[in-house]
Amino acid sequence: MAATIQTDVLIIGGGPVGLLIAHGLARQGVDSIIVEKHDKTEQAMYGRATTLYPRTLEMLDQFELLDELNQIGYIARNSVTYKDGKRVTSRGWHVMFERMHGTFLDYCLNIRQKYSENVIRDTYAKLGGRLLIGWKLEDYAIDDLSRSDFKVSSRIRKGDTEEAMSINSKFIVGADGGHSLVRRIAEIPAQGDRTHYRWVRIDGVFKTNMPDADVGFASIESKSHGNVLWVQLDHGIKRIGFAMTEEMLAKYGDKLTEEQAVAEAVKSMEPFSLEVEKVEWWTLYSINQQVADSFFSNERILLAGDACHTHSSGAAQGMNTGVHDAINLSWKLGGVVKGWYTPEILQTYEDERRPAAQHLIKLDKAFSATISGTVPDEYKGTSLNANELFTKLFDDTIMFNLGLGINYGESIINKAPPTGMISSGRRGPDALILAPGSRVPTRLYQVTRNTGQWSILVFAGQPLITHENLALSVVKLKEFQATLPKDMVRFLTLIADSPDGGDKMFGTPRIGNLCYDNTRSAHERYTISTGKGAVVVLRPDGILGYATALDDSESIRNFFADFTSII
Repeated sequence: MAATIQTDVLIIGGGPVGLLIAHGLARQGVDSIIVEKHDKTEQAMYGRATTLYPRTLEMLDQFELLDELNQIGYIARNSVTYKDGKRVTSRGWHVMFERMHGTFLDYCLNIRQKYSENVIRDTYAKLGGRLLIGWKLEDYAIDDLSRSDFKVSSRIRKGDTEEAMSINSKFIVGADGGHSLVRRIAEIPAQGDRTHYRWVRIDGVFKTNMPDADVGFASIESKSHGNVLWVQLDHGIKRIGFAMTEEMLAKYGDKLTEEQAVAEAVKSMEPFSLEVEKVEWWTLYSINQQVADSFFSNERILLAGDACHTHSSGAAQGMNTGVHDAINLSWKLGGVVKGWYTPEILQTYEDERRPAAQHLIKLDKAFSATISGTVPDEYKGTSLNANELFTKLFDDTIMFNLGLGINYGESIINKAPPTGMISSGRRGPDALILAPGSRVPTRLYQVTRNTGQWSILVFAGQPLITHENLALSVVKLKEFQATLPKDMVRFLTLIADSPDGGDKMFGTPRIGNLCYDNTRSAHERYTISTGKGAVVVLRPDGILGYATALDDSESIRNFFADFTSII
């Protein structure tokens, strides 16, 4: 008889999305098991996702993963574009760096997926995570009539052997790629299009006489190979990518060899030279765009990453979108498992991430066409060629692509704030603040790490002016704090003053840790008057959930009451 084990959350798929969900749950003390059929530590494939954008970096930093990733990857802060061998400005990827502002992490990190997975996997294991490598899901079922909370029963098998096991869990998460078995068993359709575009990607050791080939990114507007991509990766490796034109498709069909791909790569770099010393990975792949009809089904099944949306790598959104999914889902799922939230909060995962995926697919259709050297039908009335149109589209949508402009609609966890100018559902700004006794500033994001906790920031303003309302607010917030589980909410009081004041601050009403906004930058970024102050609620993922005036702290309790099961 097969063994049976139990876990809170069973995650199918040990790629970056599945690993990040498991990591996020482990940081909250929630048990999970990852089932991954491939031993990725033994795989030679280095390719696939590489570029991580600023908002993704911020979220990984709050997961305490970024420092190690930065030690491995290539920090990219610039890009160049060439046309007919001449440098052209404000084109291609260069536009991205011109628009990169509002974050302290104003760079891209180029790191191959193998290495990013290694970092997350090792950290998850250190947190006590369980990985079943070499096992595969065969089937699962949900027993809605069971009195147990572990209503999901899954059957897994070790490779092609007779060794099998059953896993009972409260939830099952499909992070198992575009051909997701979890999605297919749940009978969740995925709507989309199959395109005729085919692209080549090659990673290896290359030499070229192209100027500034090591700044991070380069684009070559080729007459024969579309918009050619050049990326500096980790360990001195570079990636080159180009579109298969109709002529190449007619010549090679589906039988392109590595030798032929390298020969075409050399041609794509003209008039610059390209010497290929070593190929570490290469692929020829089709561009397909689809979104699952649902990301959350039957109250127990959740999908994330490629399991619920697929698209091209044209704007390098693959892993970034998956990271957004994983971090959005992990804190909500962890809180439900711990009994903090009503089950409705899991619906907000789909309500937030599915529209973002649909928007990305819409953009990707235009990106993949222009990168392939084609002007989409809806833009054929313009005078722009494909490369010029790609630049315009990239520029118009850059804040979404960087992740800094992604926002979510109003819901039970995003309520319109009656104070400040930051909309709910948007990323809460970062800022430099000082801890008591410190001469070295720290970032607000570093004191609001993502461990599944909400952060309630009391912007005290100037206490000599705000003292009365601040004192009242602190009393009400402490009463509210007493009703909450210990680890659900952290409080932080930010004083718009210098830490040089010393003892005089002992009389300032406060809740949680005290920090000094001595340059007023935090108050300014949150558009809060230092003469009035405010209370701001940040979700565990750093999104602004709500904000209100100091004398309206009671509404903070009402905000949480709409989705928590303990108030």
